[in-house]
Amino acid sequence: MVTFERRLQLAHEELQQSGIWKSNYKPVPLTLIRRMGIQIKPPHYRKFLVNFLSYAVIVATAWGSLMWLLVWRSVQLEFYSVFVISACVGLLFGFTMAIYYRFSAQYHHLSNWQDFK
Repeated sequence: MVTFERRLQLAHEELQQSGIWKSNYKPVPLTLIRRMGIQIKPPHYRKFLVNFLSYAVIVATAWGSLMWLLVWRSVQLEFYSVFVISACVGLLFGFTMAIYYRFSAQYHHLSNWQDFK
């Protein structure tokens, strides 16, 4: 049986050989998450919906919080408006990133995660 770590190593080798930038397949947040013991695949090998939702939620939360602290709090923007704007930005970003990773994986003819043995 192949371990997650072995698949991750093979995936990183394939991504490196394909010419994809290291910052695209091994971003700092994923490295930190893996150091906490959470097994997470590189984005090129995750499903479209998983990439879409994870990027959408993270960006909507982070961007909305930052905008609230720096701008919106001083103009007393309503919570509903903050939520809708943040959600729209998150959804747009998540969709864009999911499309990027899907097309990048297809363009570089990357293997499926399950194929690593």
